[in-house]
Amino acid sequence: MSSPTSVEYLLRLESLGVSAPPKKKRIKTIHVPPEPEPIITCANLQDLPDDLLAHVLAFLPPDTDRPLRTECAAVAVSQVSKSLRILALSNSTWVGICIDRWTTKVDFAARLAQAEAEATNDTTDAANPLIRGGFWYRKFCTEERDALRSTISREELHNSTFSIKFWFQSKFHPEMKRIKGVVASGLDGSSLSDDMRFDMPNSTILGMPESYGRAPFFLDDAGGSSISCINIRTSHPLFSLRVFRRKDWGWEFRSQGYVVRSVDRTSSCTEQLWKDYASSLIIEKRKEGVSCARGKIKYDRREVPDIEEIKEFLKW
Repeated sequence: MSSPTSVEYLLRLESLGVSAPPKKKRIKTIHVPPEPEPIITCANLQDLPDDLLAHVLAFLPPDTDRPLRTECAAVAVSQVSKSLRILALSNSTWVGICIDRWTTKVDFAARLAQAEAEATNDTTDAANPLIRGGFWYRKFCTEERDALRSTISREELHNSTFSIKFWFQSKFHPEMKRIKGVVASGLDGSSLSDDMRFDMPNSTILGMPESYGRAPFFLDDAGGSSISCINIRTSHPLFSLRVFRRKDWGWEFRSQGYVVRSVDRTSSCTEQLWKDYASSLIIEKRKEGVSCARGKIKYDRREVPDIEEIKEFLKW
């Protein structure tokens, strides 16, 4: 038997005296598009909240080629008005700039911890914010100025640990034997020591292999621009290490026989310490008219870093 249709169903309800259920009204849904977000315009830089403006200024990095002049837009902004100067040179702007700048420098953790301790005890910000700027701005300028120094103090020398290598090996590397007349670099081999220390009270070098002993040394009186060492090796009875500052703010001492680099106190790994030199080695031909020999080994080519400053420093 087929099921009744909707019309038959309604007629049957009427014959029984039952009224049909009321029809449900359909509700029409109207889709209203969302209102666009209001566009906030700022006609004046000073209309921005101070915390937002300080956050923006911190993203404007300093020009490291001119660190002590108008080194970034934050300093340029500080010349607009007194209120902007206070903000542009404030701690909230420059603490981030300092951290970004120091992250790639040696002893980052120690440098930051010292700065934070000094900031806690600093009381000069409120006294003259327009002239001096905040503590972190002044600390940035102080560290940049110090990085240009090429003299080392007795305290710095005593408190640092160093890695020492030969510029050239007295014996050829196995892979260099196939190239006739080349003196090999010692920069891509192992260090003589990664724990070399200058003991200031006794004026002796510590941490070297036994064959080198406790070699005496003395720091030059002319501001610490060189270090003279005595009897570090029998073939070098007296030589002078010239003091240089690396781009990562570490120390480098150079002589014609040795190169010494300070080790980051916050890192126990020295693998990256010599990477810039070891990865740039080239074989350089002897200059015409120059007689070249290291000990009893004569050579007409040498393996050196492809860095003009180093090639000019190392005599043939």
